[in-house]
Formats: sequence, C-alpha cells, structure tokens
Amino acid sequence: MNKTKSTKVLNLNLPTNKRFLFMSDIHGDIKLFKQALHDVNFSDDDYLFVIGDMIEKGDFLDNISMLDYIIELNQKPNVYFMSGNCDEVFRFILPPLDKEKFLYYALDKQKSIINDLANRLNYSLHQSMDIEDFIALIQKSFPQYYSFIEELPDVIFINDLLVLVHGGIEDIHNIPKNSIDVLKFDRFLELSKPQPKTMIVGHYPTRNYRSDIACVNPIFDSRKNIISIDGGNNVVKGGQLNVVILDSLETMRYSFVCLDHYPKYQIEEDIYYEHPKNFYSMRYGKNEVKVLTKDLDFYLIQPIDSEDLLWVNEEFIFKVDHKFYCYDGSNTFLSLKKGDQISIIKKAKPYSLIKHEGVIGLIESKYIHEDQL
Repeated sequence: MNKTKSTKVLNLNLPTNKRFLFMSDIHGDIKLFKQALHDVNFSDDDYLFVIGDMIEKGDFLDNISMLDYIIELNQKPNVYFMSGNCDEVFRFILPPLDKEKFLYYALDKQKSIINDLANRLNYSLHQSMDIEDFIALIQKSFPQYYSFIEELPDVIFINDLLVLVHGGIEDIHNIPKNSIDVLKFDRFLELSKPQPKTMIVGHYPTRNYRSDIACVNPIFDSRKNIISIDGGNNVVKGGQLNVVILDSLETMRYSFVCLDHYPKYQIEEDIYYEHPKNFYSMRYGKNEVKVLTKDLDFYLIQPIDSEDLLWVNEEFIFKVDHKFYCYDGSNTFLSLKKGDQISIIKKAKPYSLIKHEGVIGLIESKYIHEDQL
C-alpha cells in the first residue's frame, strides 16, 4: 500500500438557512463526542463536520468504539467526517514500513489504535514481533476501517464561503497534491497569510498560540479569516472539546460550546489575585527551566528564555541529563466571583490547577472545599 495519498477535495453546495456544527481533534473520546452532540441538540436539520483526528490518544479500546460509531454516523447525509494526520495511521503506520516507527506507535505511544486492534485479536505486541504478519491480520480482519479512512476528504469547500481542512492551506488556489501537507501544518494560524475565504482548522491546540495566558477556547481571527478550533482534548492538560456553531450561512454568526471530563466545582466566595505585570504561558512541549524552590506539590520555576516565575505542579517537571524541563505552565492566578463554575484539572497543595471559561490557571486549594466535591 502506498504511503502517500493524493489530496482529496470535496465541493459542497448546501442550504444557507441550516445550522452548521464544527468539531475536530476528538482523539478517540467517544463519550465526550456523544455528550457534545447531545448538548448542542444535534439533529437531522443540522450539518455536522468533524475536521479530522477522530482517533489516536484515546483511552484503551475507545479508538475502536469511536471508529465503529462514526462509521455508522457517517451514513447520514448531513454528516461529514474529514481526514486528520492521526487518522492516517491506517495509511502511514499500518501498511508495511520501517520497524522503528511501527514499534514507537505500538509500544511507546500505547494509546494508539494499534493497541486496541491487537487487543481485539488477542495479539501480543513486543519488540521482536513479526510486524508484517500482524499488519496482514489487521488488514484482513478490519477492512472496514481501511476503506472508511481511505474515502475521507482532506479539504471541503462549502458554498464557496468556507474552507475546512485539518492542518491548513497556505494558498487555496494551489492546494498541495500530497495530503499530509494539508493535514499536518503546525502553527498554521501563526504562520499563514490572511485567507480569501473563512478557513476552519484543527490540529494545533489553541493554547499553543498564546504566550500570555493559557486558553483552550477556539480562536476567531477576523484579520486572517481563520478559525482555529482544536481545544487540545486528550492532549493538553486542561484540554477540552470545542464545538463551533454557525447559525447559518446567511447570518455567518458564530458561537461555541466546550466540554471536558474534569470535575466541576462552584466557587463559594469571591477570590482576588493581583495580576503579574507580564502574563506568561509556556507552550506545550519540552521547555528547559530553572528550579528555584519547592512548596509542597509545587515547584517555583523560571523558564530559561524568560525572567518570569511560575508555580508548576511537580507532575509537569522532569529531568534529563541534569537539566530540568517543564511541558506545561502558567503564572496566572485566576480571580473568580462567587458562583463561578470551574473545572478542577489538578487539586494539590498549596495550589490547584483549574480552568474557568477556557482559561487555565491556579487558585489556592483552600478555596476548594472537599465536602462540596
């Protein structure tokens, strides 16, 4: 099977008075996906577009459940699923290829569809396994998954008004011929020029676009005419599944709702913090830091490239070759009002990592009362 795939473009002409729903980067989270459809009252009167990365990184066996569910849902004439780079495991990883890359997905990543398929077949994955034998068995046992992924469009134009693509397209008049070039486009919103038509993309978690605060809400960039909707579900600490809602192609009025699995808590008193002079949010990744001191479950750190100080939970700090790194952090303590609802990402001492209205930050744990959880 060929490891490359020609970019598949679908042009649609749809009713202008219908509601449109857009999601991306569900990453095997079938429970949250179903909850999202319920919460927005999805019906046959709406159009649903899922802009890639339906699988990978989900909990054990959820990738298979997700595939089975969306294959069934895809039979509806008002539902469109699109390819993302993670969905292309069936093309780039599960055909015969180099052993190291396959074993990385199978043994190191572990939350791959590969693990779920092996479990379904009671097949043991290990370093010296016969990879070609396993892949032949997968292709024979699950042809419906290959055919479904094979047929997914990479780019959708809607009424010559909207462009949907997982990663991004620099020039819609010169679409790359190789699909991976539009499915995997890191930092697209940051690097792209203004688009002639509204482009809706996923792939790159929105919190990585801001260095001041950590926010996972969709970004509506009217200057560049780009809407970035990946909330980092199952990828970013504090991530969420965003549903962008377009009232109709007549009004072009957008809104959104968001969902996550974190415990919810209602604040019982006003909380006020003096904000730092400079907000600082570490982009998700391997960031080298200095560790200055520790207070219970938290380290006070300073990024190598900044003078800012951050309190970061010990789970987010790791050491390699005598250097410290942090993959997630913010110096923002969130001021809240009585009655505000928060998501509790990590309750610890003396601080807790929380999210309010899509913004991730800290509060003192004394404000979260155990008897109310």
